[in-house]
Amino acid sequence: MANKLKVGGAEVTDVDLKVFMNLMVVLIPMLIVSAEFATVAIIDIKLPEQRGSQTKSAVTEQPSEDKSNKLLLTAIITDSVVTLGAKGGFMPSLFYQEFHRYITRDEHKLDTLIEYVPGGGMPKHPYSGRELTIHERFEIYLYTVEPENRNIIKCMYTRFGEMLTDAEGLPVRDVKAGDTVFALTNPRRRVVVTNPGEFDLKPLSAYDELKNRLMKIKERYQDADDGEDIIIAAENEVIYDKIVQIMDAARQAEFPNISIAKLRG
Repeated sequence: MANKLKVGGAEVTDVDLKVFMNLMVVLIPMLIVSAEFATVAIIDIKLPEQRGSQTKSAVTEQPSEDKSNKLLLTAIITDSVVTLGAKGGFMPSLFYQEFHRYITRDEHKLDTLIEYVPGGGMPKHPYSGRELTIHERFEIYLYTVEPENRNIIKCMYTRFGEMLTDAEGLPVRDVKAGDTVFALTNPRRRVVVTNPGEFDLKPLSAYDELKNRLMKIKERYQDADDGEDIIIAAENEVIYDKIVQIMDAARQAEFPNISIAKLRG
């Protein structure tokens, strides 16, 4: 029962909390009993060993740590980017711009480079207006570009068409007498510059830069169990001729065991 008090001439009611406390004493245990608590379920699984799958076999033991010396080198190819992955990580992507060289033998002879536009169809002859055919496509060029502004990157080349790098494997854009550089052969050939005029500044081929990066991976992981294997995973839209040239770059970098995969859309 509430008691009434007078404070400063005003009447104040003292609230009786016994009824409320009795209610809480009964209500709290009921809420605890009826509440659902989240449970943590542990599912024992084992990731695929090597590159296979074990989905048909039940595994209940804790998977052991993979201590194998696997490189698992993979080249992911799209219409504008090549990305190399190895040891569970990825190197910076290689961005490129694609050009096709067409040579015609009809009355309107043509030998020119035309930038490739994915999904744009076959280009047209600049003189006759007819569509060029795939049989008139002589070669596919991939030029390395800067990812920010798509400007073509240039690099010094020998008179034999060999890309020049420094001791760290980075492309060389300028040389002077007395410089020591390396020609992109396998193994790399050491070159001491005596006459800078013997070298040319050209657009950096993405095939050459890809070979350069693969060689650096090869040099770093010489003792890998799968040191001669590479997986090339390409989108459906990637032209097969381009994949063939990428395969050639992989072989030149001493990755002869090549597997082809398809990227899921």
